[in-house]
Amino acid sequence: MLGTAVPGSGLLNAGRRWSGLLVLLVFLAALGAAVVLWASGRAVETALQWAVDPSVVLGAAVAVGAVGLAWCAVVVTTHLAQRRHRGVRGHRLASSLLVVVLAALVVAPAATGVRYALAQHSLLVNVFGGDATTNADLTAADDDEDPWKGVPRVNVLLVGADSSQGHIGTRPDTMMVASINTSTGDTVVFGLPRQLSDVPFPEGTAAAELWPEACAANGTGGCWLNATYLFGVQHPELFPGAKDPGLAATRQAASAVVDLPIQYTAMVNLDGFEDLIDAMGGIRLTVERRIPIGGGERLSSTGRVVGTYPVTGYVEPGVDQLLDGYHAEWYARSRWQSDNNDRMNRQRCLVNAAVKQYSVFDLARAFPQLAASAEQDVSTDIPAGRLSAFVELGQKVKEAPLRTLSFNEPLISTGSPDYDQIHALVQAALVPPAPAPSSPSPSPATATPSPSPTDEPTGGATPSPTESVPSGEAVAADSVCP
Repeated sequence: MLGTAVPGSGLLNAGRRWSGLLVLLVFLAALGAAVVLWASGRAVETALQWAVDPSVVLGAAVAVGAVGLAWCAVVVTTHLAQRRHRGVRGHRLASSLLVVVLAALVVAPAATGVRYALAQHSLLVNVFGGDATTNADLTAADDDEDPWKGVPRVNVLLVGADSSQGHIGTRPDTMMVASINTSTGDTVVFGLPRQLSDVPFPEGTAAAELWPEACAANGTGGCWLNATYLFGVQHPELFPGAKDPGLAATRQAASAVVDLPIQYTAMVNLDGFEDLIDAMGGIRLTVERRIPIGGGERLSSTGRVVGTYPVTGYVEPGVDQLLDGYHAEWYARSRWQSDNNDRMNRQRCLVNAAVKQYSVFDLARAFPQLAASAEQDVSTDIPAGRLSAFVELGQKVKEAPLRTLSFNEPLISTGSPDYDQIHALVQAALVPPAPAPSSPSPSPATATPSPSPTDEPTGGATPSPTESVPSGEAVAADSVCP
């Protein structure tokens, strides 16, 4: 047992001086290097840097496997060296069984380490393969002390896409722009309604010259924000070098909507969202009313209502209840007996809950499942070389306030939005709020928002009990959640 805990010591005890001394020196050297690294205060930073380098991760998988096998060999060799002390048959049998148990205790964590390393390598290669040249303004700012030096804010477009059966291609169903202060972690999440009409593209881009006419020709009507994905797919020549022209088009349009440069995008398929939540063991949410699962009106190609989809169940109300992936997905995406404002509030609550609840240990525990799900259902242009910087930034985001602002009714008319007004609201929201007063402010009067004339029919919208007249200011995410 001592030879397992301190490799080489058992061999020395058995009289194998040179082999025991060699194994012991190697073990002590490795242990000493780990202690020095930890004492330097850069252990976590170094581990993060190694963890996002595909070649280092692959090398680590090989090294951990080799170390595990070598350690196991030391255990067995130590046992064989000690067998010159012949005991009774029962003693030999018990010692052999002990060797098997000790070898398993060595092999099991090594096998787990190899599994995690291989999952990480596959994730880095298949998901985080973004071309760093597309974000040269950020990658050029890399600095050992401050990876975000010269970058006061980083803006990321978050897209929930629906590519389920019955839809043509991929349809962005949920769109948010997260603007993060790289110094403080202060984050504002801007909710972009998918039905925003007459969406612009940035001036001077090739898409801006073709977009309105192409949109009208497709018969999409109103040129909604979620129509830009199909536009990009149909005109990939406008987005040269983009792995996903549809996502590149959505990114450009979202950038024009909020008048902010969007450096990175991340898109998750809503069919895979269920797997992501389940991998984390669920998510705790307070549900104020019954949320239908399914439902909705079936439209013809001309927009005429030809039937309805059945409601197959409900997300039941409850305080701080644990929802699995299936029910969390419908909590976020259900539109039946609701409206887009209520739906976007639920989405904001889900994002806020995930940021607050999921710890580093939760992520580590579920990592292999998360990695496998992400490879299938997540796409992003964040390159692997920026991941360590994003991990550090994520810790700041978790500790800082998370504020939200959605450009929906009645704050913004989605049928005829004033984009100058949206730009002004964005700039105002990026200013950190003043310290809260000591006495609580009175609750704003509640009101039922008027539905947009361009909204899809929702079968009798029921506004959220917590919904209030928007002030146009970014509010703490907790304040819109029950």
